[in-house]
Amino acid sequence: MKVSELRQKIKAHNQAELEQIIVELYKVIPKARRDEKEIDALINDPEHFKKQKNSTKQDHAKIDFSTLVKEVNFFIENAYAQNYVVPNRIIPKKERSKWRFIAKRLVDQVLSFSSHPTHKQTCIEMLEELYKLFCYGSGHYVFASQEPFETIKISQGDFFEQIVLLKKSIEEPDRWLTDSLNLILTQSTATYTLPNCLLVILLGALNTAPLKERMIEITQQLLREKRLKLGKVNWKSIDIEDEEYLNTLVTMIFITKSELGESKEAIAFFKKHYIERTEEIKLFILLDMLEADQRLEDWLDVYQDALKKKIEPRDMSQRLYHYIKVHQEFPESRHVLYD
Repeated sequence: MKVSELRQKIKAHNQAELEQIIVELYKVIPKARRDEKEIDALINDPEHFKKQKNSTKQDHAKIDFSTLVKEVNFFIENAYAQNYVVPNRIIPKKERSKWRFIAKRLVDQVLSFSSHPTHKQTCIEMLEELYKLFCYGSGHYVFASQEPFETIKISQGDFFEQIVLLKKSIEEPDRWLTDSLNLILTQSTATYTLPNCLLVILLGALNTAPLKERMIEITQQLLREKRLKLGKVNWKSIDIEDEEYLNTLVTMIFITKSELGESKEAIAFFKKHYIERTEEIKLFILLDMLEADQRLEDWLDVYQDALKKKIEPRDMSQRLYHYIKVHQEFPESRHVLYD
């Protein structure tokens, strides 16, 4: 039923019938959804709700920037202190569940100020701190939900990209390249976000060959520093966090070299430096990335080279290989491999 049709239907009902309809509708809306859409606020004061919804970005411009900075700092400090989830004297109980509305409002307001030259750098710093908080909240008990990005309706990838592009607009390349890469290396990811997805977003901001080349240099330096810090270790028993850190750097170099057209060098670098418990797992990861980039020739070369080295690919890769040999292309869906 369209909204216009609904309006006509409503006119045909008396007050008692409308009260019954509203109550029944309210009962079937999940509490989380009622909170998200502020249904209670609509019922309590429809006129105020309407005015609030009709507010525009111009309203944000009327907000005092210094007050916004204080609000952001207050929110971050109390979130880390778990004051939005545990009893305390700072955040009243009835206000704790509203953290997601506060978070979304603060992000929107900071973004609205970020176009102003005077405030841009401070806005970038606030967005970085909010991003780190939501990353932390993805694995720690600071909010009622352990999916902060999803709860405030901003994907981690989109949030990360906004920060990268803002930093790029005013900072020297070495600073924004290093800072952006460190946001991937040092921060947790949401359940449905992979570090590789963030690497691809960062790669998208490297729109010139010099930027790509500088990113490779910075990443290689971080790789050398980390390996030097770890010293001589058994790479097959390395700590999982160190392994992920190193592999993220290796992957960044791989995708950046590939983007520069240095496919062979990229593949050789990946094979040499990517850490995995078995060669078969490393092979599967490499083949998967090559397939994602639709690099058919490289995929076949890597697969056939693995066979020569007596590395047995997993069943999925074998099925894909036979499909490619017949059709000379990747399938649109892997489901066809099991037909």
